[in-house]
Amino acid sequence: MNRLISLPLAACLALATPAMAAQSSTYPNKPIRLVVPFPPGGGTDLVSRVMQPALSAELGQQILIDNRGGAQGTLGTAIAATANPDGYTVVISEIGATAVAPALMPKLSFDVAKDFVGISQLIEQPYIMTVHPSVQAKTLAEFIKLAQSKPNSMNFGSGNVTAHVAQEAFFQAAKIKLTHIPYRGSGPSVAAAVGGEVQTLFSGPGAAIPQIKSGKLRGLAVTTAKRTPQLPELPTLAESGFKGFAISGWYGLMGPVKMPKEAVTVLNKAVTKVLNGETGKLLRDRGYEPVPTTPAEFDKFTREEIARWSKAVKEYNIQPDF
Repeated sequence: MNRLISLPLAACLALATPAMAAQSSTYPNKPIRLVVPFPPGGGTDLVSRVMQPALSAELGQQILIDNRGGAQGTLGTAIAATANPDGYTVVISEIGATAVAPALMPKLSFDVAKDFVGISQLIEQPYIMTVHPSVQAKTLAEFIKLAQSKPNSMNFGSGNVTAHVAQEAFFQAAKIKLTHIPYRGSGPSVAAAVGGEVQTLFSGPGAAIPQIKSGKLRGLAVTTAKRTPQLPELPTLAESGFKGFAISGWYGLMGPVKMPKEAVTVLNKAVTKVLNGETGKLLRDRGYEPVPTTPAEFDKFTREEIARWSKAVKEYNIQPDF
């Protein structure tokens, strides 16, 4: 009798085991670590935290933000490059650490094209040129005239390598000279500008717009080809006499190159849905434009950006200063 009962029970267990195994292997089945390669308070951190709740809800797992600032974003990016490629560690890829730094730091421990797989681009953003209110310049033309009259008398800050290179390129075009002071991220660099440690800087909208709105910084121009809706009164650099000068920042999401294709697909679908929903509207309100892509599109875009910035660094003869 006992044997007759145990046979169907064993059969049931045998049938259940593959299903249970399949369920346990479904991605994701534990929290996901999101490496943010800059300190809290900057744009990468802001975008990550705006996306975090909706992305966690969509995936059914916690998104654990891990801020690893340092070396212009390359420290945190390097940590992600050597992480277990199981799909549970991903990194915010920022234009500076991903595309610009390789041109300035040839001895990086990682190669973006070889060590990472793209998941999706996330946002595009303008860089906003700001000055401390004590600077006697209400317009870009007035600032250039002031800087030309007193070479190297003002400091400019940068919180990432892209802002640094963009400013150096602009200053060369404007024929002005300022002294560079680097910071660990856009949050610290904007704080330095508000405190008067530097007189001007280019920074992303997340850090700059609240300070401009509060009067703690004065906006002069934006680097993108079009004006930003959040600050429509600010002209573009192209409108201000620097024809063809247009630079957009961007963030993306990538993971170690050998991470499972299933994880890439699941994350891409979740990111796309989140950015096309209410979270996308929240980001737009803060000056960011959501631009989700396929993994292949983002990989192609990243390679093109690496080539573009390598050419720009050589063209303007920009040397690392951080």
